[in-house]
Amino acid sequence: MHLPLSYYIASVIFIVFLYVLLAKFYLTDQRRMTSYTQGRVKQVEQRTIVTERERRHETEVVATFTAMGKEFEVKRTLPGQRASRYPVGSEIPIRYNPGEPWMAEIIKPTS
Repeated sequence: MHLPLSYYIASVIFIVFLYVLLAKFYLTDQRRMTSYTQGRVKQVEQRTIVTERERRHETEVVATFTAMGKEFEVKRTLPGQRASRYPVGSEIPIRYNPGEPWMAEIIKPTS
């Protein structure tokens, strides 16, 4: 018994659709960052951004961490004036991909 060609085409479309969904929502870089370590704040810059439509504050934090015997650097820009929460030299949590440690992020504090 042979199925009509439309069933095969629908099956292929469904498989492609499923793969795209998995790639978009499951196989993300965020999910690959499974290792945690402590980093050290290297630099903090607080700035005010003024445009025609708004005025906002942001804080850029630069930290270093060691993984696989090498030192890496990671940056994160946070909304608001938060420089006082990240004094230079303080330790902060970092999450990274153990297979590709340059893929990392500073974990935002819950408070």
